[in-house]
Amino acid sequence: MKLTKETIITLAVALMIGAMIMLDGGKTVVEVNYEGVESAGKFMPGEDNDLNGNAYVLADDKAMDTVQASTDAYNARDWDAMKALYRDEFVENSAEGMTDYFDNEVETLNMDIYAMLPVKIQGSDITRVLTWATEDRTFQNGSKERHELFEIYYIDEEGKLGGWNQWNQVNPDPELTTHGLSQGGKFIGRTENENSGKPFVFSNRSEVETLEKMFEAANNMDIDALKEFVAEEMRYEGSEGQDVIITHKDWEEMFSGRVSNEWKPWAMIPLKIADTDPTSGVIAFSNAKIEWKNGNSFEADLSELYFFDLDGKINGVQQYSKALPDLGDESDQ
Repeated sequence: MKLTKETIITLAVALMIGAMIMLDGGKTVVEVNYEGVESAGKFMPGEDNDLNGNAYVLADDKAMDTVQASTDAYNARDWDAMKALYRDEFVENSAEGMTDYFDNEVETLNMDIYAMLPVKIQGSDITRVLTWATEDRTFQNGSKERHELFEIYYIDEEGKLGGWNQWNQVNPDPELTTHGLSQGGKFIGRTENENSGKPFVFSNRSEVETLEKMFEAANNMDIDALKEFVAEEMRYEGSEGQDVIITHKDWEEMFSGRVSNEWKPWAMIPLKIADTDPTSGVIAFSNAKIEWKNGNSFEADLSELYFFDLDGKINGVQQYSKALPDLGDESDQ
């Protein structure tokens, strides 16, 4: 669901309440004098919005019953019961995805809401129900995960849900989550340095797309296109001990002796060390086949680490190769 200014500001209103709930489970008792208080907070999306400057008020508790009914249907993986609570537009847009999720992906769902707060912006017919929950999911492939959730549900004047926004934090305990985490592993370093001990995270600077375009350019023997993706000087460390600097001019000379170049990547993983500058690397697995004008040829499975500089250019490659077995009569399989 697209985030709106109303969503963001509603979230801000909830932060202080949520902090208390999530840090100590709501056990802290705070004395507050509500005498004469009918509204609180302020909605400030800008003067172009008719509701700009309006305060928040508590909404009808019945809205919480609607959210809980939706949650119960969700936990039961009962799309028919769930869709009866939602607006037609949401049902139309979500039916295929939700039924596939319920029938083909998850084995069990258990969302346990432990706090709810229904509010409205003065002058608006939309009720927003803020919820805090813990959700356990088990999947048909055997994996599992636990999430701590903050959600905002939207209910129209007819009592129909229009959808929700969700913010989540994955519990990293391996007893609770095996579905994958946003970071992991460990960088050690050949010698200890300031980054030793840090985990790896996925990088998102279009490195995979860059490699795909570079491989395509190489296969088309288009050196001008290839040079768009590599730095003026690129360090190449080969599987046979080579350690050389390849310039743009060198690429032209290298390809001038080739008849064909066939590079087929089958897996690429973009990574960087957490809490460092944007420089990154991609672990790429591929099959490479090269034929030269002198009759020589090369074919191998490759494991390579591509290094990307701050400008997103490839400025280094470490390559390891595995010769392919002679398949004889099975070579076409």
